[in-house]
Amino acid sequence: MCTAATIGRATLAGLVGVVITLAGCASSAPKPTYAQPIAVERRIAAADQEAVKVDAASGISILDSEKARLAEKINLKINDRKGLNKRDGEPQSYSVELMLTRYQKGSAFARAMLAGLGQIHIDGDVSLYALPDHNKVGEFHLKKTFAWGGIYGGATSMEDIETTFADGVAAAVTGQEEAADKKKK
Repeated sequence: MCTAATIGRATLAGLVGVVITLAGCASSAPKPTYAQPIAVERRIAAADQEAVKVDAASGISILDSEKARLAEKINLKINDRKGLNKRDGEPQSYSVELMLTRYQKGSAFARAMLAGLGQIHIDGDVSLYALPDHNKVGEFHLKKTFAWGGIYGGATSMEDIETTFADGVAAAVTGQEEAADKKKK
């Protein structure tokens, strides 16, 4: 028998599901600004191994656990994308090193009140090194800002934005962002 309480809980559960779904796709991956483009033969490929390191510039407030979480997300996104890259020859080893230059969680309450308030920001410089010699083979800057308002803005967290930022890093080191751009043209 359906009671008002049962219907209310079902409606609330459905609303929470919609908000969580929207928050999970909190925008598209950011595009890199290259200081040193990555040559095609140096893009991370399916058989390659990579280690991801995240550090923060002085004055950036981030916990070690947050750095570890972001590094893991970047590693997972690279593994998702690198399978599309096939290369002949021996597998390569790489170090992906992110230096955060901005990491601001913003305020969910402020975002919920008005779009543009309580913004989330992640900016960083990424260097790709070929191992074991630690030769730099690519470098780029990436920045992600989230400023939506309302329920969507209030429900979106730093972890959601980290996921899209991580996907931007993965797209750049695998060369996948260029493939997506070419498909649009």
